[in-house]
Amino acid sequence: MVTSYEVQNVSAGMAKEMIQARALGGFRMLVEAHGGDPKALLTRCKIPLAALTKPDLPISLDSLASLYDHAAQVLEMEDFGLQLSRCQDLTLYGPLALIVLHAQTVGDALVGLMRHFAFHTPGASFQIADDADPDVICVRYALNLQPGTPSRQIVEQSYGMAAKLWSTMVPSEAAQARILLRHAPAVPPRVYEKSFGCPCSFEQETDAIVLPRRALDFVVPHADPELVATAEGYIATIMRRHPLDLAQQVKALVAEQLAFGGATIENIAGQLKMQKRKLQRLLAEQGLYFESIVDELRCDLATEYLGNAALSLQTVGTMLGYNEQSSFTRACKRWFDASPKLVRQTRLAAP
Repeated sequence: MVTSYEVQNVSAGMAKEMIQARALGGFRMLVEAHGGDPKALLTRCKIPLAALTKPDLPISLDSLASLYDHAAQVLEMEDFGLQLSRCQDLTLYGPLALIVLHAQTVGDALVGLMRHFAFHTPGASFQIADDADPDVICVRYALNLQPGTPSRQIVEQSYGMAAKLWSTMVPSEAAQARILLRHAPAVPPRVYEKSFGCPCSFEQETDAIVLPRRALDFVVPHADPELVATAEGYIATIMRRHPLDLAQQVKALVAEQLAFGGATIENIAGQLKMQKRKLQRLLAEQGLYFESIVDELRCDLATEYLGNAALSLQTVGTMLGYNEQSSFTRACKRWFDASPKLVRQTRLAAP
């Protein structure tokens, strides 16, 4: 039966901005093959050079999207994302590949991939949507990029990998898939179809891969429930020890305790069941600092609170965790180049 797959809608956790550096698989080879400098490109997009050698290192999803776009411009390769997907294989997904390749059925593999994809990219969401044609399913895969982040190259790379994954699971049905893209083609459509190995339609309402429904019941030739269980256990352990959404977890804990003086790194580290130095190290690996997270949160909350005339300026300062109003005033001048009173007046005067 395939009905159990019709209602799957799995979002990948709190964090929307991180991805494992293994997503850079094939990047260096492709760039160097076209005369480019991969390290210079990474530096330009503020991605640590260690990302080229440490596949588990969390990097910014927005930075990765910008990297692909920048590489396409520098190398004058309009189809950079497509070519990159051709250089990559399923090792891009790490232990997720074991879950996919050794599930009982193709449908189980698809659900397993969606359920555990946060291991690879917390900043992504999956949805299986109904299609007008009852014989197919429409799998939408969306990257939660910040507004203004260039997306065409990373979207084309992502769907190139989706097509490759599908053709690996069900070789006999590879050409029966169909890729939908919201943007117009940047190169001749035949280039897309050659890369995807299936038809591609452009300027659609959504990005998606459309799959034949019947194939979900196909039995995977190398099914191995024990191997799948082992891979799932490993992913769960890694997610606990090295969460890609660590910054969001810290931010959420700080927000809960800011007004009560509990938002210290010692307290937050203890609540995350780790030593202070480990928390500092894990944040540093993502180019983050605890103090910066707290400061950014205070700035965001100050913008919100100062727009509420029912809150006195002293109350706002207290809610932001400042013991002295003068400290709050200095912070406001640093954030907004204005005093709390002036910021409030400006916020309240805004339409």
